[in-house]
Amino acid sequence: MRYKFIPPVVFFALFLASCMSINHSRAELNIPPSVVYLSFDDGPNALDDTTARLLDILKKYQIKAVFCLLGENAERAPNLVKRMYDEGHYIVNHGYSDKWASKMKPDEFRNNLRSGEAAISKALGRDMPLKLYRPQGGFYNSAQEKIIRDEGYILVPSNIRVYDAVLDGTKRDKVVKQVIEKVKKQRGGIILLHDARDSCVQAQARFEKDPKGVFNRSWIPDIVEEIINIFLNKGFVFNNPDILTVIGN
Repeated sequence: MRYKFIPPVVFFALFLASCMSINHSRAELNIPPSVVYLSFDDGPNALDDTTARLLDILKKYQIKAVFCLLGENAERAPNLVKRMYDEGHYIVNHGYSDKWASKMKPDEFRNNLRSGEAAISKALGRDMPLKLYRPQGGFYNSAQEKIIRDEGYILVPSNIRVYDAVLDGTKRDKVVKQVIEKVKKQRGGIILLHDARDSCVQAQARFEKDPKGVFNRSWIPDIVEEIINIFLNKGFVFNNPDILTVIGN
């Protein structure tokens, strides 16, 4: 019997089609027009004080953001996790490791979820205030959805994704342009950016090998301030109420 070769890109598309995604429209999320939320994945990031500078900017504009933290990174920078909480930001479990959730088997996924929670709670010095979760890679399957529910978690979605994690600082203008275009098209929503990329151990090694590569996220705070000012001038509102009013319905 002959087996037909499936190109990798087609195989990957079929794989993603079998998964569920955090991507939703603003309307599906019941976010009012001209309302924007900021969310950041893979932190905290102590390289070049990236997350600390980001927190400074959010404090300057009195904006509360959603931080989706990797447990491994929370262990290395507990001071940043505590600062996020103390300054009123939402803390989200992004799993312990940087492995894509959709590539994990059920037991591995459950352990990764629990380990992420344990690491974040230890960094906070208390239990996570809200059991919020965003899957690594943005995709998950039906078995994982059941585990998420069984563990008492609520999924944190997004509708504005520009995949900045695969871009370096030379593409900063492209990222800003895409965020503006997508927010204007959807008239608001939850923006997803990355103040870190993957685990701090991998990031440190890759950063040292290629200081100007994609693991250097030092440009993110600057574009976030630029994005904030652009949307404030256009009449958008960076909403600060309980995120559960958006994702918990």
